[in-house]
Amino acid sequence: DHVLEGLVGTCYYLNWDRNRYRFGLTPNLNQILVTRRGAVKPKEIEERVKQQTQKLFGEGPKEIDRRFFPERSNDVPNRPALTLVVLGLDNTLSDKSTLQMMETIVRECGAPGRTCKSALIFAVPDSADAIRDATRNLLAWEGIDDDEETKARLDEAQKRLLARSLNRAEGDMKETIWRAYRNLFLLGPDNKLRPIDLGQVTSSMAKTIVDLYLNELIRTDEVTKGVGANRLPRYWPPALTEWSTKAVRDAFYSSPQLPRLLDGDTIKRTIANGVSEGLLGYARKDDQGRLELIRFQASLSETEVEIDDGLFILKKEDAAKLLDPPRLAQITVTPTQVALKPGQHAAFSIAARDQYGHPIAVPSTTWSAKGGSVSDDGLFTAGEDEGQYNVRVTTDGLEAIAEVRIAKEPTQTKEKQQAGKQMIRWTGEVPPQKWMNFYTKVLSRFASTPGLKLRVSFEVPAEGDQGAAKANETKSGLKELGLDDNLSLE
Repeated sequence: DHVLEGLVGTCYYLNWDRNRYRFGLTPNLNQILVTRRGAVKPKEIEERVKQQTQKLFGEGPKEIDRRFFPERSNDVPNRPALTLVVLGLDNTLSDKSTLQMMETIVRECGAPGRTCKSALIFAVPDSADAIRDATRNLLAWEGIDDDEETKARLDEAQKRLLARSLNRAEGDMKETIWRAYRNLFLLGPDNKLRPIDLGQVTSSMAKTIVDLYLNELIRTDEVTKGVGANRLPRYWPPALTEWSTKAVRDAFYSSPQLPRLLDGDTIKRTIANGVSEGLLGYARKDDQGRLELIRFQASLSETEVEIDDGLFILKKEDAAKLLDPPRLAQITVTPTQVALKPGQHAAFSIAARDQYGHPIAVPSTTWSAKGGSVSDDGLFTAGEDEGQYNVRVTTDGLEAIAEVRIAKEPTQTKEKQQAGKQMIRWTGEVPPQKWMNFYTKVLSRFASTPGLKLRVSFEVPAEGDQGAAKANETKSGLKELGLDDNLSLE
């Protein structure tokens, strides 16, 4: 049977009808086909190839843009959308100029440079001969079918064979295009074009050839239908505090380090989920360029998210600062200890931090000192009396203290007299909620170190009879610990 089918396709006088094979005295369709093939013009072939290629690649998912047979870099627009660039038969895989052309398109869009370079996926034919040959056959069979005079000379068996041959030629051309466009190119993490060979491709592998491409690219995480909100902080540009929603979307089409979004609008869902879950803040800038929080740790739908240069997302810690603006939480004075002779000077400075531990502007301060005088800008002048004194600075209810030792002949402390020893000192306020943490994180490592000294001072409101009762309880607690129970109730 296979031999007979092969003979029918090549012999000029062998006719076939169903299961009957017979030789005749008149030429069969093969001889007519050979004549018609010779009459097909190259221009007709090229036009039909382009037409059929556009038809096949035009089917399937609408989320991906198609650009056919570019000749210049600006034939492919620079836009944040997944774009399939289908090269023609003049740019086959074996042609050295093909890779150069793709690199030019990736880097340029006319005169300006291309920013959305990761959005491009190139489909490259591995050869042109097979497609052109299949197209020539199809055009020849169509020519025979359109020629009524020729068809009139055919018997019924030949007419049925013509219909089957025409249908087979259409399928052969489709399969030839599928097989030829097995090669994809896209930008890899190293910022260079990377080839993907899909192997032996047939039309039975997917509904459309674009579906076949996307299935493979999604499988390898080159393309994704969406990203989780928890991934955005990992992609965050280090130099940015706020990230515009437009720049977020565009990043998935400009950076080869990120997966490509099948549909750019899915980033709205990502942002909405991040804001609703408290991972991100959603903000805008006012007329003075200051950020205003729109939504944070509250429900936000994707229809409320806009892709715009004037709307921003923030990391949760930065969004929290807008929700609870920075305020003065801690002050420190520098240096914490000085040793002076009578009449000498020492300059003290103050530093302030907010509740997030970040530096903040120092508000107006009040300086006071014993053992000498201190100016409004922290310049201390030692008095004549020897001893150990404090310089105190207060602002907005917070206080910091530095120690001053005044001696006509300053003696080194016991610690300094011991050669090679240094002392660690710290003075500051510890919030009541962090007392245990303060011991665990800071003091526990020194608990067994000889010479550790710990001074504690506290004040707490106590009014009426309850105040007296609490004072007595406090005294009892101090006695149980073997500490001085001399406290005051004023």
